[in-house]
Amino acid sequence: MGFEQDIKRMRLEKGLTQQELAESIHVSRQTVSTWETGKNYPSLEVLRSLSLLFNVSFEQIIFGEKPTMADNKEVNIATTIDTDILLKHKYKRISLFLGVILSLVAIWAITLAIGYHNGISQIDRFNPFLQYQVGYTKLPNDDVINPRNRINRGYWTRWFSDNEMGTSWSKLTVTTGLNPGLKEPYVMAYHKGSYVKIARIVPGEAVNTVSKSNVAAINQLAYSKKHDNLSVNASSEEALKQTLKNTVHFSQAIQEMVVE
Repeated sequence: MGFEQDIKRMRLEKGLTQQELAESIHVSRQTVSTWETGKNYPSLEVLRSLSLLFNVSFEQIIFGEKPTMADNKEVNIATTIDTDILLKHKYKRISLFLGVILSLVAIWAITLAIGYHNGISQIDRFNPFLQYQVGYTKLPNDDVINPRNRINRGYWTRWFSDNEMGTSWSKLTVTTGLNPGLKEPYVMAYHKGSYVKIARIVPGEAVNTVSKSNVAAINQLAYSKKHDNLSVNASSEEALKQTLKNTVHFSQAIQEMVVE
């Protein structure tokens, strides 16, 4: 007997209508009808469901006969197919899990990059790829740094020199309070990216001459209205000013552009 006769016989023996059989294995009645007329054949997963429903072996569902002792000595086809189906589902779950992990890693990396590029201190604070460093800048006047300032409440932003070569700069927002009376006050900031862990006012003699020169050069370019001692032409000067205005990190020797 062929599959179409077998499936109909087993359905009738179990006392099921085509509709009842279809509902039991979650297919349509028309699908069951195409099986019994030989117009269609179920998938492996459906065959497995039919095997469980009618309580017959997988081989009997497929070949229409019970397995012999000799057949049992061979690799059981039902077990093999069941294993293949289980592995297929397992691989799908693993692929889905890996996909989620990779997506989270990508989102994490993009978030860190955006945080660094835009100077978001709370993101930089937890960025494992950034290291703490010390930057220096000249302390602005009391009107800017006064905690009673209603506009900024004592928080102010300046470019800090992060190395003596004058090639690494960070635009940091800090609060220090008023100048305690130092004649030449500077600010030392311990920061990671745009995140400032601590900032304190230090006397000018505590800052080396090279760092002071670097700070003076960037202040001349970024904050001074007169740039008579710049060694760049007007178009280059404007481009640099826009760059310093729109970025929070800068890697260029500013001092080379200023004639001392």
